[in-house]
Amino acid sequence: MSTASATTDSKLSDKKKRMKIFKIPKFLKSIGKRASNPPEALKPTITEILNPTMTETSHPETIESLRKYETLPGQAQKFLDRVGQKFRWPTSMNDADRGMVFFFLADEESALEFDDETAFNLIFFYYNIDKGAFDEHKDEWALVYKQQLIKYGPEYTRKELRDLEEEMPGAIYLPVDKLRRDDLVKSLPARTVSARHVNQEHMIRIQVRRAGTTNSVILEYNFNDPIEDNKLYKSVIDSGAPETTLPYNVRSTLGKRGWRNQSMIANGYGHPNRVIYVSDTFEVSIGDNNGWSKWVGIDTLRVWQRRPDNVDSSLVGTDQLFFVHLPNQGYKFLDEADEAGLTNFVTALP
Repeated sequence: MSTASATTDSKLSDKKKRMKIFKIPKFLKSIGKRASNPPEALKPTITEILNPTMTETSHPETIESLRKYETLPGQAQKFLDRVGQKFRWPTSMNDADRGMVFFFLADEESALEFDDETAFNLIFFYYNIDKGAFDEHKDEWALVYKQQLIKYGPEYTRKELRDLEEEMPGAIYLPVDKLRRDDLVKSLPARTVSARHVNQEHMIRIQVRRAGTTNSVILEYNFNDPIEDNKLYKSVIDSGAPETTLPYNVRSTLGKRGWRNQSMIANGYGHPNRVIYVSDTFEVSIGDNNGWSKWVGIDTLRVWQRRPDNVDSSLVGTDQLFFVHLPNQGYKFLDEADEAGLTNFVTALP
């Protein structure tokens, strides 16, 4: 046999070995077919990394073990109907991501188009983390689409993430390194004004939209979410909250674009409920019965999970506190007409 022939046979043998290692399990083949069918965009060009066999040391999830993620009765059964009775969580998947995947697959009323695609891609990603399939790319990010590895690369800019949402709905792009993933899901602590002390000067109206669009959501002083059995969310100013947090209704109304595919556990007020952050720039305007402030960009906006326990407030935090307090008059919301005077005041400070 010639050297060239031996080399070719060796390459073919190595390829077969790799294909055997990354053989997709039957359970994920079946659930993948139940996901949404996004429009064809970019074709995967990198050799796909398929799901490793689940370890037999872990036990399949049951209705009882999944009840912790339920916000409505019957969701655990719906989840198992989607993923199969032999489903096991990837060991490396944190509890916030498990809750997000559960929500995307079990809450048919609130999950948005392509949320189920995102869920299956998250499962795929973490199964391969468990397997060590990405270990040679610790310093890179992995792009997963339709349960296939598309490529490795550097961290994306906001524009690149926007383009990705357009080209590959439901795709995920996450760092391989766990410490970098953990940095993505750190939530700053918040406290809220006690309901016993909330009065009219603390309560506001909130308007939010995705930057570059005109479609907006308005939350009145008291917002009752019809999807959550008219659960009350008071719209309050919270100088103890570093980030603005609104009801899930904002995401469901404005759509999936511009939101992260991962959730995180809230710190302080709202713990241990999950919150979902924006991945793109949104704009918020706050006001009262007399008018609205100017639109101000916000990159730290987040929403509560659907039906959060022990949460009754939308919080406008210090990332949006563009108002002044007038003695004996409450708060005055700043608009364009106030900018010159405020600039002169700040400039004159010693």
